[in-house]
Amino acid sequence: MILEVYKQIIAKKILFMTFSIVLFILSVIIGVSVGAVRIPPSLVLKTLLGDSSSGLNSLYTIIIWKVRLPRILMASMVGASLAVAGCMVQGVFRNPLASPYVLGMSSGAAFGAALAVILEIWTIIPIPIFAFVFALLSLTITYVVAAEDGHLPLTSLLLAGIAVSSLFSALTSFMMYVAGEKLDVIVFWLMGNLTGIRWQEVRIVAIGSLPLIAISLFFGQELNVMMLGEDTAKSMGVEVDKSRRIIVILVALLVSVCVSYVGPVGFVGLVIPHMVRLVIGPDNRFLIPASAFFGGAFLVLADLISRVVIKPAEIPIGIITSLFGVPFFIYLLKKRKRVIAHATESM
Repeated sequence: MILEVYKQIIAKKILFMTFSIVLFILSVIIGVSVGAVRIPPSLVLKTLLGDSSSGLNSLYTIIIWKVRLPRILMASMVGASLAVAGCMVQGVFRNPLASPYVLGMSSGAAFGAALAVILEIWTIIPIPIFAFVFALLSLTITYVVAAEDGHLPLTSLLLAGIAVSSLFSALTSFMMYVAGEKLDVIVFWLMGNLTGIRWQEVRIVAIGSLPLIAISLFFGQELNVMMLGEDTAKSMGVEVDKSRRIIVILVALLVSVCVSYVGPVGFVGLVIPHMVRLVIGPDNRFLIPASAFFGGAFLVLADLISRVVIKPAEIPIGIITSLFGVPFFIYLLKKRKRVIAHATESM
């Protein structure tokens, strides 16, 4: 009986994993085909599969390979990276409301981008490099402040991340205050956008993010044990502090690579892991890969909405993800309050 129940649970998880993969593939095809110029999905699929007899004219070919596909691939990698980072942060903090931005990388990257604009050197040193460096700097400060005698307490890590995030947010606000005519460049970056993505940037993010996502898959079982509590994890042979440091570094690199190129896209790392968790449960061995595909699909579809709602103009993708993410976040808060209230009444 127990074996049958276990098989049903595993089958449900595999089914949802398959659904996530199919949704991801469909979102890519739809994202490439829909826009100011509509291209039939069948022709898009044939072209992506390398069918030279697809009958596409030169305009369609340019639109697919030069304009839309780099942007779609960037959106998919960023969505997958933020979702995986969100899974790992929520596992480490044992809190489904934790976000990968809680460690301060987003605010550090925003300050780096604003500083690059103010100093007028983004034509020499690209904004993403400044954003990436300051994202890692913010994590370094958080880590140094939180570490205690070789340990990395969760409470100290959380509080240090909040403090560092507030510091860099204040510095970014000051940069915006003195920006003058450059303010629009800073604001545009802070809203998150995928405009003008080229293959060069796609390659850089792919080299930075895809191996990190692959490495993250190996920490699923350790995260499952760590979610049982620090003492329990240690009794089961998990080196909690070592694993926690590695996971924090993985999260930092994933977030830093993505944020430096597309800006601080909000709520993906918070909402997507929790949505997937509601369906397949908290087992990180399945949760991490499913969230990667689901997160990639989500951001591709969010980018599609940002391109078509007020075309030919575009809405920054950060606005779209927030419009979808905020209601779900409020739902999570309400649900969490009800659970706590019910537990209190039971006591």
